[in-house]
Amino acid sequence: MPLVATGRAGPRPGDAAVAVLYGTEYGASREIAEKLCECIKAAGAYWPRLLDMAEHPDGLDLSNEAALLVICSTQGDGVPPSEARDFCDWLASPAAPCLPSTHFSVCALGDTSYAHYCACGKALDARLAELGGERFAARADVNREDGRAVEAWLDAVCAGLSGVPLAPAAAAMAPAPKAKQRRWGKARPYSACVIAVESLCQPQPLRAAEAKDTVRAELDLGDSGLSYAPGDALGIYPSNCPQAVDELLAALGATGDERVPVPAWHYEEPRTLNARPDGNMPLREAFLKCYDLRSPKLELLRLLLDHLPHVARNGARKHAVNGTNGRTAASLANGSLKASEPPIEALRDLENAEESIVSAYLEPRHVLDIVLDFAGSRPPVEKVLGALRPLQPRLYSISSSQLEGATRVAVTVAVVRYTSLGRPRIGVTSTYTAERLKVGDTVPVYVHKNPDFRLPVDPALPIVMIGPGTGLAPFRSFMVERMLGTAVAGAALGQAVLYFGCRRADQDFLYGDLLRGWASEGHLTLFTAFSRQQARKVYVQDRVRESGELVWRLLGAGAHVYVCGDAAGMAPAVEEALLDVIERAQGSRRPAAQEFLQRLAAAGRYQRDVWF
Repeated sequence: MPLVATGRAGPRPGDAAVAVLYGTEYGASREIAEKLCECIKAAGAYWPRLLDMAEHPDGLDLSNEAALLVICSTQGDGVPPSEARDFCDWLASPAAPCLPSTHFSVCALGDTSYAHYCACGKALDARLAELGGERFAARADVNREDGRAVEAWLDAVCAGLSGVPLAPAAAAMAPAPKAKQRRWGKARPYSACVIAVESLCQPQPLRAAEAKDTVRAELDLGDSGLSYAPGDALGIYPSNCPQAVDELLAALGATGDERVPVPAWHYEEPRTLNARPDGNMPLREAFLKCYDLRSPKLELLRLLLDHLPHVARNGARKHAVNGTNGRTAASLANGSLKASEPPIEALRDLENAEESIVSAYLEPRHVLDIVLDFAGSRPPVEKVLGALRPLQPRLYSISSSQLEGATRVAVTVAVVRYTSLGRPRIGVTSTYTAERLKVGDTVPVYVHKNPDFRLPVDPALPIVMIGPGTGLAPFRSFMVERMLGTAVAGAALGQAVLYFGCRRADQDFLYGDLLRGWASEGHLTLFTAFSRQQARKVYVQDRVRESGELVWRLLGAGAHVYVCGDAAGMAPAVEEALLDVIERAQGSRRPAAQEFLQRLAAAGRYQRDVWF
């Protein structure tokens, strides 16, 4: 089914009504939903309406929808997108209507790196069936950005619609309830004032292999009325590095003064957009504020291939037929292409290469890298913009408590610097926060609620916190909230244990003086792991094993265990350490220890806030 716009502004007589509902965190679900709408329109017999879960936190009457198509991503440990959570909670509640006349299909987005792969989409699929809906096309579980899986689902849905009894759009499509004025959130961030940006690490040579920097940024939420709880995160909308923008403009042969449309998804407030009477903005500003210049899409690769010189395109097809496709493409993907090999040959091969080779090519590259690789391609700038991702906010665990200041919020940000394909790279939001934000500047922010990472209701219960590096951030918030809150209420506090790790005590011991002070005053039992300070590397999981008797005793006293940080290495290693502690204390085998830990998680006593 072609993904093309029809140009129609509304349904024609006889067009059948189709509802397309999405929930998204970073825009992928919305993008698939928009493609699906174009597919449906292109078929000529249907009229879709696009619905955003975030705009209907109190629910939506779906009982009159003959066809309902749902696209939704999964976040973290199996939860819905932040702004779709209220809708998903409503659908799971007794308030949701029965749907005996509804035919549906679900596209679930996820990441196989996480334990609860596509959990939200799977839950929506099961709930719609439970409410009486009939599944007319099988649910698709899509790993990350598997374009083939998405295309297969789009084709299955569009083909299946012909067998669904649908009502004419004019009769069946009552206007959707008017979306409420959005609160401050991801789609409507608040412009917070920067109060402080300060380094938490000792100065280190910038060229040192182990040089690290982490900053504390404090913002004023002013009259926004925004509130947060320990465990929540702050979403920060960055601007791209001006130098990176200048380099991309030069590679595209653009000045930056060209007028381009303001993207419909851009977060700017209407008062700002009203200052653009033609609905356009300078290309330079669009690159700075609106588009992701780090993670290129497959569509950009296709666009640049389509605009290679005609001879090169013909050569690509001939090359593939001759069976040599893939060898130079693989060399280009893994960075081993020799300077003496003509890059155009590799680009020809890339058009027809296996998906794994294309993914390996895209992964380490920024948008600029690909534009430079395809230096002979000159597509219109408007088409280039259409092949870029939206610039997304980044989430940082909040490290303050509103008991410290009702309008203040602080985050702890590790500055990201690395090398890829022999070129130095920087983290977009971390360097924006650490190096380009100044006191008095304003920055668009919102509060990302995380109800699955919360202190126990009873402050007398012990807590065990495990968070190396910036994983410490929410635990500073936990400690301040408990200490200040109980000081007011006069309640007793359970024991607080923290396992913190970093490289060296004299370089990156975040909030070291504060933590040592709490420990000396008896507020905190502190275990530290400085991995590079001695010949044998020591990590937080090692300290957990060494103090296993304490951990087991606290678990017996009702302790809640929290893990925050890296999901790829640290979190699994910590879980293995906890299982070792449980196994040793119980005198049991691993399956019994795993069952014990699963019961803790089900009871909300083992909570993780982890990321890749």
